Amino acid sequence: MNGTEVRALRKDEHRAAAAVTSRALADSPTSVAMYGGDPLNALAGLYRELGPFFELLPSPQIAAFAGDCVVAAAGVAPPGGCIGSFLAGNISELLDAPLPPVGDPARAHAFWAHWAQADVGEEHWHLGPVGVEPGFQGRGIGGLVMHEVCGWLDEGGRMAWLETDKERNVRFYSALGFEVASVATVLGVETWYMRRDPVR
Repeated sequence: MNGTEVRALRKDEHRAAAAVTSRALADSPTSVAMYGGDPLNALAGLYRELGPFFELLPSPQIAAFAGDCVVAAAGVAPPGGCIGSFLAGNISELLDAPLPPVGDPARAHAFWAHWAQADVGEEHWHLGPVGVEPGFQGRGIGGLVMHEVCGWLDEGGRMAWLETDKERNVRFYSALGFEVASVATVLGVETWYMRRDPVR
């Protein structure tokens, strides 16, 4: 796409990437189940969680830029750095605990515990969050970012794993070589777990 640059984020751009992905995911089924139907609550909750996530990930985080402005981003966590590693406490205890009410920050951790439980046992690179600024969706920007990510994965022979809660995203990721590994209902939200083996 003309005028769009795709490259790795610098450290001083991590918060901008968190803001973009938070806005992109604010209306997702999982976000609504976590934070309720108020998009401002979802935006605030997601940014609180995703800001540190981008800053702590050591692997390359890829983004698309319009000038100096981040318009899309994809986080990639290295082996051993998946969502479960960010949870405080034992995953089985989180799974067994009563579900916190909508809007409670701990409710997000309940979802993450389910995702961590479903995490593939093989060494892998965990993809997410991925998002495009809402006003720029549908222009192929997400595809540009993901092609860059997939090229990096293939170059290193890296297997990737992700979860998504929208069927249209399944089609998007399938076109990039991801395959559905399983489908589950996570706290009322239909969730697809997908893997991508490197293209040699």
